[in-house]
Amino acid sequence: MAGAPAIVKFVGGVPQDAIDATLEMYDICAAEHDTFLIPALNFRGTPLGIDVRRVVETGISPRLNTGIAHKEPGIGQVGAGLLRAPMECFVQAFQEMQKA
Repeated sequence: MAGAPAIVKFVGGVPQDAIDATLEMYDICAAEHDTFLIPALNFRGTPLGIDVRRVVETGISPRLNTGIAHKEPGIGQVGAGLLRAPMECFVQAFQEMQKA
């Protein structure tokens, strides 16, 4: 989100919200991309690879951006939102990983 902070205005936020959301994702991702860089974060790589273990350990579920396009081509976007992925799916995945 820090790479495209204007999106938060569409859902009622401010640019700092986009930066904060991206910084939080570094806590639950396995790596940083070496090509997709974020100028607002001093060209730090985008968070890459959500790590199920880190999600469960930190209690931070990934943030999701949603967009809804109009059913008629050319009309454009009719809605958008920000939400968090349900924690339960990460807990279940982590439990299954422990069995392996």
